Amino acid sequence: MFRSLFAFVFSIFISVSAAANAEPPITIGLIHFSPPLSTDMDFGPTLKHLQAFFAPRKVVAKVYQSPELEKAVEQGKIDFFFASSGFFYRMQPFGARDLATIVTAAKTKPNFGTAGVFFTRRDRKDISKFEDMKGKVLVANYKTAFHGYRTGMAELENRGFNHEKFFKKVIFAGEKASAIINDIIAGSGDVGFVRACWLEEYELQNISVMDKLKVIGAKPGPIKCLHSTRAYPNNTFAATYKVDPELAREMTLALLSMKPEKDGQAWSIATDFKPVDDLYRSLKVGPYQYLREWSVKRVLTEFWPAFLIVILGIVGLVVHSWRAQKLVDRATTRLLAAEESRRRTLEKSRELAEKIEAQQKINLVGQLSSMFAHEMNQPLAACKYFVDGLKALRKQKRVPDEEMLDFSLGQMEHELKRASQIVNKVRDYSKKTVTREARVDLTSIVQEITQTLKVKFNNTVVVDVRCAPDVDVEGDPVETEILFWNLLKNAMEESQKVECPEVWVVLKTDEDSAILTVENSGRKLSAEDVAKLGTQTFKSEKSEGLGLGLVVVRSILEAMNGAIQYAPRDQGGLKVTVRLKRKI
Repeated sequence: MFRSLFAFVFSIFISVSAAANAEPPITIGLIHFSPPLSTDMDFGPTLKHLQAFFAPRKVVAKVYQSPELEKAVEQGKIDFFFASSGFFYRMQPFGARDLATIVTAAKTKPNFGTAGVFFTRRDRKDISKFEDMKGKVLVANYKTAFHGYRTGMAELENRGFNHEKFFKKVIFAGEKASAIINDIIAGSGDVGFVRACWLEEYELQNISVMDKLKVIGAKPGPIKCLHSTRAYPNNTFAATYKVDPELAREMTLALLSMKPEKDGQAWSIATDFKPVDDLYRSLKVGPYQYLREWSVKRVLTEFWPAFLIVILGIVGLVVHSWRAQKLVDRATTRLLAAEESRRRTLEKSRELAEKIEAQQKINLVGQLSSMFAHEMNQPLAACKYFVDGLKALRKQKRVPDEEMLDFSLGQMEHELKRASQIVNKVRDYSKKTVTREARVDLTSIVQEITQTLKVKFNNTVVVDVRCAPDVDVEGDPVETEILFWNLLKNAMEESQKVECPEVWVVLKTDEDSAILTVENSGRKLSAEDVAKLGTQTFKSEKSEGLGLGLVVVRSILEAMNGAIQYAPRDQGGLKVTVRLKRKI
C-alpha cells in the first residue's frame, strides 16, 4: 500500500518537473554598461531573485552591445531587456513595454535616476562654464549612447546651442569611461562627457581623478552625484512584443516584490518619460528622426500659420488691386493733364542743361589751358636752363666733359619725359580717365625734386632734407610730382627774399598717413596773408606767380583725399604740412 502511494506521488513529481522543464527559458537581454558598474547597473542581484521566483523554470540573461540588443528586440529574439530609459524609449515603436524602473539608496526616485556630466582638466582656466566649451574638442562614449553622449547634447540644445556645430570636433572613445578620462588628462581632448556618478565611482576605486578634473556647470538635484544635465528616468526593465501578457504580469510582480538589497537596489515604476521624449525631439533622432527629412505633410504641419498668412495676403492683394485700379482710373485723367505740363517743363530743362554743359566745357578748356601753361613751363624752363649752359660753354669754346654732358642730356631727357607726362595727364583730364590707385614712392619723389631744384637755384638755397625710407602713398605719380614740385619750388623762391635762404623738408609717417612738412625762411607773414594762400588764384607779387601753383596743389590734394595746412613761422617764412593716405 505504502509503496503504491509513494510511486503515485513520485510519478506526479516527475510529471510536474517534466512539464516545468518543457517550458522554454525566460530570456533577458542586458545592455552592456561600461565599467565601473553602479548599483543601478548591476543586474546580478535581480537575476538571482528572478531565478528563485520562477524556479524550476529557467531564467537566463545575456549581455549585448547596443546595436545587437536593438536587433534582438526588433526581431523578438528575447522576452525582456534591461537598458537605459533612452534605449527603452527608442524601442517602443517595436512593441517594447516598460514594466519597472530600478532604484537604489542613492537614487530613490525612478523618474530622476540618471544624468550626464561635462568635465575638463582642473588647470584649464579657459573652460569654466558651458559657453567656454564652444569650439573645443569633446570626448564621449559613442554617438547613440544615451548616458554618455545624448543627454549632454540635449542639455546644449536646451541652453540654446546647436549641438552639431557647438564643438570643433567630437572624439568617440568607446564604452570605457577610463579611456575618456585618460584622454582629457593627457590633453587629447578639451572636454569629456560621461554618465553621472562615474567620476565618484573611480574615486571609490582609489583612482584619484577629482584632484585632476573639474566639473562644468554642476547642477543641484535629486541625484547625489555631480551632474551637468537634467535628470532622466533610471535604467528600465521592459518586455518585448513576443511576451505573453500573463508572463509580463508575473515578471512585474516578481520585480516589485524584490526586497531591497543592502545597497538599496530595488524596483519601482517610472511615471514620467517626457524628458526622454523631449531629448529625442530636440536632437531629432530616434522616433523624431523624421524631423530631419521634409515632406509635403510636414511642411503643411510645421508652417500652416505661414500658409494661412499667405492666403490671407493673396486675398488682401486682390481686394487692394481692385481698389487700386479704381484709384488709378481716377488719377489717370489728372496725370494726363499734368503730363503735357511736365513735357513742356522737361523741354525747358533740356535747353537749360545744354547751355550749362556748354558753359562747363568752356570752363574745363580754360582750366586745362591754365594748368597746361603753368606746369609745362617748369620742365621746358629746366630744359632751356641746360641748353643755355651748353651754349655758354660753346661760346667760351670749352668742350664739356662727358660727365657734364651726360648729366645735362639726362636731365633734359627727364624733363622732356615729365613734359610728355603732363600732356598725357591733361589729356586724361579732358577724357575723365584719371585713376589714383597706384603705389607712389614719395621718398624718391621728394629727394629727386629737391636735388633738381638745388641745381635750378644754383645751390644758393640751403636745403635740409630728412625723409623716412620707403614711404608709399596711393595716388598718381605725375600728379604727386607736380604737387611737391610746386610746394618745394615755392618754398625756395620765397626763402630767397632774406639774406640767408634756407628750406627744411621732413617726410615722416604715422599709422595710416604720410606727412610732409616744408618750411622756408622768408619775410614774416600775418594770419591774413596765410589765409589768402589757399584761396587766391592768379594774384602774386612774384614774376612767376604763386596763385596758380597753389590752386593746382589744392586741386590735386582734393582728388587724392589729402589735406594741407599753412602756418606762419615766428622767425619769418611759411610752414606747409601735407597729409596723404599711405599705401601699405
